Amino acid sequence: MTNSQTIISIQNLNYFFGTGELQKQVLSDINLQVKAKEFVILTGPSGSGKSTLLSLIGCLRSVQKGSLKILGQELNGSNREQLVQMRRNFGYITQSSNLLDFLTVQQNIQMSLELQPQFSPKEARTKTAAILEAVGLADKLNAYPGNLSGGQKQRVAIASALVTQPKLVLADEPTASLDKTAGRNVVALMHRLAKEHNSAVLMVTHDNRILDLADRIVNVEDGKLGLALNQELSLVLPGFDEALLEKVATKPMVLTYQSEEVIVRQGDPASKFYILLEGEVDILQEFPDEPTRLINHLSRGDYFGEVGLLRDGKRTATVRVARNSEVKVMVIEEELFRLFLGNSELTKADIVRHLHQRVMTSHLSNALPNIDPSEIIAVASQAKIIRYGANSIIVQQGEVADKFYLILEGEVEALVGDRHDEFTSCTLQSGEYFGNAQLVNGEKYPFTVRAGLSEVEMMIIDRENFCSLIFKSNTNQETVASVLRQRLMNL
Repeated sequence: MTNSQTIISIQNLNYFFGTGELQKQVLSDINLQVKAKEFVILTGPSGSGKSTLLSLIGCLRSVQKGSLKILGQELNGSNREQLVQMRRNFGYITQSSNLLDFLTVQQNIQMSLELQPQFSPKEARTKTAAILEAVGLADKLNAYPGNLSGGQKQRVAIASALVTQPKLVLADEPTASLDKTAGRNVVALMHRLAKEHNSAVLMVTHDNRILDLADRIVNVEDGKLGLALNQELSLVLPGFDEALLEKVATKPMVLTYQSEEVIVRQGDPASKFYILLEGEVDILQEFPDEPTRLINHLSRGDYFGEVGLLRDGKRTATVRVARNSEVKVMVIEEELFRLFLGNSELTKADIVRHLHQRVMTSHLSNALPNIDPSEIIAVASQAKIIRYGANSIIVQQGEVADKFYLILEGEVEALVGDRHDEFTSCTLQSGEYFGNAQLVNGEKYPFTVRAGLSEVEMMIIDRENFCSLIFKSNTNQETVASVLRQRLMNL
């Protein structure tokens, strides 16, 4: 994103309605940049200034004070003809499709192409057919708008807006008249096609159901621009309740970090939870006598910091800004984080699920160091979590080895019997795992494992998924056997 072309650049933009004593300021000191392929959503209450800002960017109003550049061209001071010419670089989508009922779908779309220089009827027909196929309406080429559903009309509107491959697409409440499914499908389609065409999208919406599709969410309130922190929280924490913010003195804050800057360091005390608002970070883990290893890569909408807060109180990994990326994070103090978890079982369940996956990813990365982190993450997301009662048998010696086990909570006892029924044993605790080299060959477990004196929680990967990790690694089976014997069982 760093090297992408800047489509919109706004600095210190102010706008007023009326004059003299009746003058009212509706936009105050607006600063915003939008780059090619970015999908930016503007939110905010009615009357906050969203539509005014969109109309200024769309060259439907003249800039009064401040700088507004589109594609590098300054609009402050532009005359009417210059604004009209600039509008030809845009695609527009509104809540009403604005199709002409007396024209066919093909004719409605071709109107956008007829405004372009060097218009070719033959090329226009080809482009129209192609964009209609892209929006899933290839069979509606000769249909009239009156015979289309609301969702189909909006898809035609998207086709009209994107057929010229504009550098900028402006959308004003495009899902307002659509149901949940149709609305999401329309925006997802717009999102995909805009990125394919290297367009930037700026959308005004009140529809919280589509916020997760945005690269950024910007909030407008009382004419001022800011990050939409409540909307970002609701995306990450499914049970988020705004009222909880009033119960704590320390509110969420936003911090900015530069390329390759460390945000948290492995081993440091854990006291904060982080939500990634912009940019990308690398998750790195240090192992004794081994090089630092990349175990994950996070982007907008992901979060980190929950493992240290919910487990031993220390950071279990280092989080570093990815190269050539600037990062914005929302920082939440431990008190508020625990309040969020205690207030909503839905939030707690989601956070704990991510916690378990990350613990599993960390341990698998340690056990099988040559595997691509993305492969480990994919397998960890499919793992099962099972709780076993005190003293219950988890695996029985002599059973066919078909699963890999990681202890999440509690401890287990591993027992190995010889031909005289004499047993040796060891205790495995939270964070340790078992399932030995026989798992690869489908042989039998050479031990019995049972829960300790209290309940134990296990994360389990089936043999097929575990073996797929091994076979995708650069580790041969002999090395795998050694790693599993030494690191997983230590018997």
